[in-house]
Amino acid sequence: MISSSRPQLFPSDSKVSFKTKLRQFRRRKRDPIAALLILGPLVLWWFVIGGVPTLFGFLLGFFDWVGLTAKPEFIGLGNYVQFFTDPIYYESLFRAVWMGMLGTGLTILFGFGAALLMNLPLRGRGIYRTIWYVPVVTSTVATTQVFNIFLDPSNGVINNVLVSMGLQPILWGYSTFWGVFWIIVYTVWKGIGGTALLWLAGLQSIDRQLYEAAQMDGANAWKRFLHVTMPGLKPITTYVMITGFIGAVQIYEQVMFITGGGPYGTTEVLVFRILRDAFWDFNLGMAGASSVILAGVVFLFTVIYFRMMTENERTSRKRRERG
Repeated sequence: MISSSRPQLFPSDSKVSFKTKLRQFRRRKRDPIAALLILGPLVLWWFVIGGVPTLFGFLLGFFDWVGLTAKPEFIGLGNYVQFFTDPIYYESLFRAVWMGMLGTGLTILFGFGAALLMNLPLRGRGIYRTIWYVPVVTSTVATTQVFNIFLDPSNGVINNVLVSMGLQPILWGYSTFWGVFWIIVYTVWKGIGGTALLWLAGLQSIDRQLYEAAQMDGANAWKRFLHVTMPGLKPITTYVMITGFIGAVQIYEQVMFITGGGPYGTTEVLVFRILRDAFWDFNLGMAGASSVILAGVVFLFTVIYFRMMTENERTSRKRRERG
């Protein structure tokens, strides 16, 4: 008879020690564990700092809550209905959109021109690029105060120049046109450096051999720009336009420190309206609803951006396969 106590060639899992199992588990799950240790604190930080306030703001939109000591009252979609029926709110959203589009368009245009200059083989290019980027890293509070010094109605630099030329001084704070004008000027001045560096990165990523081949084929500078530079900049163009617009619709610092939303609220944008509701009027329900709508607008353009990027990648892949 064959003895049943014969030793097994491969011991069962029950006879493997706990330390061995733990060592094997660590070896198999080493990468996921490392990712968890690295990303876990970041996800937790985002949840506490961003996730909880976002969820709280979303819930606030369904309550009528005016004043910190008042009792919240559930009103369903009442705040959202008021947003789209009260001109104070939907006009501030519309104003943020068209001002954002105007500021972004001019920033992209002038930033592209600055990038073309930065890309030239000139001496001191590093200093030149640094000068363009300085406004990006300067404090908005400080630089807007400098703007206000120039625009002071009684003793401002610009009005002093106008008076010296025999012209009448301008009361900047009482003109909607000039308020929007200076907000756009500041927005372009503040954002042109960062946009120019993005354009510059796109210009320098284009293969130089394409320019040489086009020149050998007899293409002049304009045709090389039209048929080599512009197609090569298509991905960065999509990125600059969408991200620039997403940032532009959320502007409020320029409005707060240059015009204060005036005159009579004609330069007030949605983020500024949200801050006024939340921290000045303590209309927490409307502030939450407006924040959700603004987040929806930003999310919409983010989805558009990713769809455009995906389409660009698909088109580029097909072009490479055909080539």
